[in-house]
Amino acid sequence: MTPPVPLIGVTELSLAGRGPKRGYVFDAHRLALPCWADALLKETQDPGAVLLTFDRHFDTVPPELPPSRGLTVAQLEQHAHHQLDPRNYDHILAALQGGVISHAIIVARARPLGSLVSKEMLSAPTLDSLLHGPDAAAALKLLDQAPAVLLDIDLDCFTSPSDADPTTIVPWSEELIRDHLMPRGSEDFWQRALARCVALTFAREPKHCGGLIAGGRLFETAAHVVFEELLQTDLP
Repeated sequence: MTPPVPLIGVTELSLAGRGPKRGYVFDAHRLALPCWADALLKETQDPGAVLLTFDRHFDTVPPELPPSRGLTVAQLEQHAHHQLDPRNYDHILAALQGGVISHAIIVARARPLGSLVSKEMLSAPTLDSLLHGPDAAAALKLLDQAPAVLLDIDLDCFTSPSDADPTTIVPWSEELIRDHLMPRGSEDFWQRALARCVALTFAREPKHCGGLIAGGRLFETAAHVVFEELLQTDLP
């Protein structure tokens, strides 16, 4: 059998904690699309994966060229690189339209122009508001019934625009990251999500995180919470 070809621009990780055993780290968030397909191909053959994504932006703008159903991982990789928008906001709908996922639970705050939320999506600005809102039961049901869960994190989820200058990005402290990702009372939610989670995708998006140096520092801070505390595994 021909060995799999590494995905371009993606660092693959082996995780040994609770939840996913496979991880993918990359810069451009649209590269999550072939990573999701790759993980599902390797870990499960069942359709109907649920995406659980944490982001500052709703990446739910309809793609101008959605992928066809049944594409291979290599074809989806080429599609992500060359057909999806370089602004990285149409990969979730591309995954839905291409049959890579069936539903998405989206924790995000900002809505890019043209973004939408469909019947296949549940959304809230924070995990705490999701767990105490009208969609809480529906979110838990999705996780409990999903043949596979994909955990997706965009690093810019842990930033805010400066009040003094909206073009300046303010990175969050480790305490704020922890409170956002694992608010009080969320352990049952995470146990259900991680029980079926087959992969973590982590987009660094340096352009949205203050640049390469600031983004690198924020990734280091966030990694302690994501890998060591949430997933209970070693740092990458």
